[in-house]
Amino acid sequence: MFVDFNYEPVLEDFYSDETLRIEALLKILENAGNRHSDIAGDHILAKSMNGTAWILTDWYVEIQEKAKYGDKIMAKTWSRGSTGPFTSSREFELFSNEKRIATGSTNWVLFDLEKGRPAKVTGDLVKHYGPENLSVFESPKLPKIEEAESFEKELSLTPRRNDIDFNHHVHNLVYVDYAMDILPEEVYLKHDFKKIRITYKNAVTEGQNLTLKYAFKEGKHLVCIYDQEGKIKTLIELS
Repeated sequence: MFVDFNYEPVLEDFYSDETLRIEALLKILENAGNRHSDIAGDHILAKSMNGTAWILTDWYVEIQEKAKYGDKIMAKTWSRGSTGPFTSSREFELFSNEKRIATGSTNWVLFDLEKGRPAKVTGDLVKHYGPENLSVFESPKLPKIEEAESFEKELSLTPRRNDIDFNHHVHNLVYVDYAMDILPEEVYLKHDFKKIRITYKNAVTEGQNLTLKYAFKEGKHLVCIYDQEGKIKTLIELS
């Protein structure tokens, strides 16, 4: 089942040069996936209140061209179905004025919130999504992110109350906002990223103190996010 999601960007979705912010791009893809879940009858909010949730573990997006202010934007998404007993994946294409400008893939784990462990993805659940045997990338296995041995910058922060989503975790796109705060000024202002890779290792909840560390590694901007005990929470790679 392929699902189209038309989106009309608003002013805050753009940089001052009138190109689409990467946070907005990811938001569009995320909401396209939510639309598919609604169509499949797998309502995200209701699912969470009933004790289970799809937990995002990975993003990978390649940007071929930037959307601009005034463009007509549409996202296409589909599920590749179950990739393991507890996991599933989702593919994306983003179009601007009917031209494909970005492709992306995500991995998910079905999680039992009450038991605090992964839940099995049933055949009936997968069937509702109408999975397609199609990947936007040559290999469905996403590239791995490695921590750096040393870092150039460090920043401490505490998540705001409004960063917490309906699953009582820092929302996945908020981590991108955090990463923007530690990027070197000239990198942030240029915002010329062609690839976005994110791995979520452990959820961050309200009240946890975080340490962000930045390194420029093999031509890529790496941001690692740790909790107060030094445990890795999230890795973000921009290039």
